[in-house]
Amino acid sequence: MKVPAILLVFAATAGAACAPPALVRDGRSETTILISPAATADEKLAAKELQDYVRKISGADVPVMITSRADTPTVVRLGVFGSDAVKGWQGSTPAADGFAIDTRGNTVWIVGGDPRGALYGVYDFLDRELGVRWFMPGDLGEDVPSKDTILLPDVHRVKAPAFSAVAGFIWAGGPGAAVWEKRIRARVGSPFAFFGHNWASIIPPSAQNKRDHPEWFALNNGVRTSQLCSAHPDVVRITVEKAREFFKKNPTAPLFSISPNDGLGFCEDDRCQAVDRLYGVTDGSLTDRFVHYANQVLEELGQTHPDKQVGILAYINHTRPPIAAKPHPNYVTLICHTPWEFCHVHSIGDPSCEINRRFLGYVEGWTKAARHVGVYDYYGHFWVFAPWPIVHDIRRDIPLLHRMGIDRFESETSQHWANQGLNYYVGAKLSWDPELDVDALLADYHQRFYGRAAVPMRRYWERWEQAMIETAAF
Repeated sequence: MKVPAILLVFAATAGAACAPPALVRDGRSETTILISPAATADEKLAAKELQDYVRKISGADVPVMITSRADTPTVVRLGVFGSDAVKGWQGSTPAADGFAIDTRGNTVWIVGGDPRGALYGVYDFLDRELGVRWFMPGDLGEDVPSKDTILLPDVHRVKAPAFSAVAGFIWAGGPGAAVWEKRIRARVGSPFAFFGHNWASIIPPSAQNKRDHPEWFALNNGVRTSQLCSAHPDVVRITVEKAREFFKKNPTAPLFSISPNDGLGFCEDDRCQAVDRLYGVTDGSLTDRFVHYANQVLEELGQTHPDKQVGILAYINHTRPPIAAKPHPNYVTLICHTPWEFCHVHSIGDPSCEINRRFLGYVEGWTKAARHVGVYDYYGHFWVFAPWPIVHDIRRDIPLLHRMGIDRFESETSQHWANQGLNYYVGAKLSWDPELDVDALLADYHQRFYGRAAVPMRRYWERWEQAMIETAAF
């Protein structure tokens, strides 16, 4: 199997044969970047990013060469690679989105488990070996060291994401945010691994639909709302049809969202209440009802798409795990740690917080009930635009959720980079390495981002966090 990769060959020139190998020496390149002629867009971007940042650091122009011939020399004492881009590298295949960085003699290999893994390997190399930082989108958030000579680092590292899927949902993020997310490796897994409210796309609540088929829509207090009657057989049938249409257009997508619309107004008709009674529900939770609906969809969908999944958010009045309904093996849920229902002053595992003890119980219950369980958290507060520092939670929550077997993680954020951006940065870093030294990460952040203001700015943020804890605000 061909493993997309980017091979970087760093060779010392003859004039510096006795000196330690270098990427750049005295502002002059001693490096060639080799990529396959069949390189993907991500691999080409990886080569360009490495080329650009070596230039920013040292002023040196590093050539990028495309070759598929194993015996093609590019610079004196350069290594060669085959058309599969990994010939000659001795390691095992990295995981999806993962990578290996391996120095051997005068050659460094950066090998990705897939194209994005190769790109992420370059960003990791730029960060850890060359000292580049991306604290937030744009020039303001970028810190690039300056040096005339970049010696060849000795590195042997294999990295894989801690979760099968990671995403940061940034409201009105814009192109700058998308670039930043790549550089800090804030997305892992399929872009379709995460999902949101989707009933309005499955059956739009148009005036014509409500007139022609009122029975498809939820009956709540005698009024047909925009939610669906999930127990109606036509709704199940149409959901399956829409899922099949989606997978026809997106054959590599693992999942289709069948999650209800945002808000309330759910169905109270006889069909839906009968489903609630079937599972012994008496507390008003709709979780069992929606698991029942998803199971029906998956049973029929499985006739044509046995490997595909459907997703429903565990949200508002369907957050708790099911009482008696057994989720289908292809059922996926994201448990929403909403700021209006749960606590962000304390960590999820804080035994002193009654509110989060309830959320932790939900996580424990869901991981026992379903195979695919994720958490949807809020690292940017959509109605609090002031500083909202919750790093004290994030540094504990992500390692805890990883230990509990959560397989995917998404955080909702907003464009409040100055006031809440540190949450996003720390969360992205921990989602790759839950055991990361957060104290060291914060020290680096404050020193590199604020420079001479590092000490007062660190005190500023620590005081904000302490005030938030003491007042139980937000």
